[in-house]
Amino acid sequence: MYFTRESLATNRNTQSHWNDLWAVRNMMSANQEAMIAANRAHMTPEMLQANAAAGYAREFWQEVDRMVVTSREETIGMEILDDLMTIQTTLPIGKTVKSYNIGGNIAEDVSVSIDGQAPHSFDHTDYDSDGDPVPVFLAGFGVNWRHAAGLSSVGLDLVLDSQRAKMKVYNENLVSYLLDGKSTIIVDSKQGQGVRTHRNTKKVNLGASGVNIDLTTADQDQLITFFTTGAFATTATENYVTAYDVVWLSPQVMGNLSKPYNNGAVIQGTVKEEILRRGRIKEFRESFALMGNEFMGYERKQSSLTPLVGMNTGITPLPRPLPNTNYNFQILGAMGMQVKKDNAGRSGVIYGADMG
Repeated sequence: MYFTRESLATNRNTQSHWNDLWAVRNMMSANQEAMIAANRAHMTPEMLQANAAAGYAREFWQEVDRMVVTSREETIGMEILDDLMTIQTTLPIGKTVKSYNIGGNIAEDVSVSIDGQAPHSFDHTDYDSDGDPVPVFLAGFGVNWRHAAGLSSVGLDLVLDSQRAKMKVYNENLVSYLLDGKSTIIVDSKQGQGVRTHRNTKKVNLGASGVNIDLTTADQDQLITFFTTGAFATTATENYVTAYDVVWLSPQVMGNLSKPYNNGAVIQGTVKEEILRRGRIKEFRESFALMGNEFMGYERKQSSLTPLVGMNTGITPLPRPLPNTNYNFQILGAMGMQVKKDNAGRSGVIYGADMG
């Protein structure tokens, strides 16, 4: 979802996004240079000073791009998206929905013989399909043309301060979509859903009408039973999950699992460590994006779930038709979230909360 040296070096679609981003930047820089050249004879000294930069220097964009990447650290829940970026699917910019086929049934006759004669049938599998939309995320920020001072160091600081504030809001919207999607996003009858709300995520109701357990206050025996032989383990078994790569916990659940594990009269590490020793979970992590009696886990592989990146996050300037037009910029990216199932409805993603 972001331009990094690693993603640019390894992904062709990411390289295409980068080239498109710089094409727009160069167009806008040429646009501004042409505007200044056409109006220089009529501009006041104040206008000339405020527009001294004419175009946008490469050093300017280096600072802006660096801010895009570092601003992620200031957003609660971004750690989940960062973890999933290792299995993201980068799409061409024009892709608005990512569908996939689900293989169906096929004849089960197989010939086992000495002479190697043909099997009884030559049929093909039936297919169902599923998919998820890839919406665009758009935000803007600007700097007054007089304050910009030709995008000097003072002007650049003002741009970066404005960018930092707006990137926080932009990133919060990305995390919100990652977790819960957006019900108003519908493409080809496919609704935009997040990891917690997705139709293919396996839900465990921790409330009174479900397994009736509060993971924030449960004792060590209840916690160990739930994760190793109870509803959590049963869901994993039913979905052919040997072990979830990561299970994200709310701070309250993490605090309870971090209590000492008492084996008789002997303390042997923590409850969390004891659950990990029993093998259905590879790692517990804490996220402030989850609250109270809540957890979320997944197998970290594209066949289970993947962020759909239709456009890596980038910043481009908007045209300035006049010397006293403000310096305005747009933050633009496109991302969906795909949770997959197989032909039997099995999924490698699990979510637990009090659902009533």
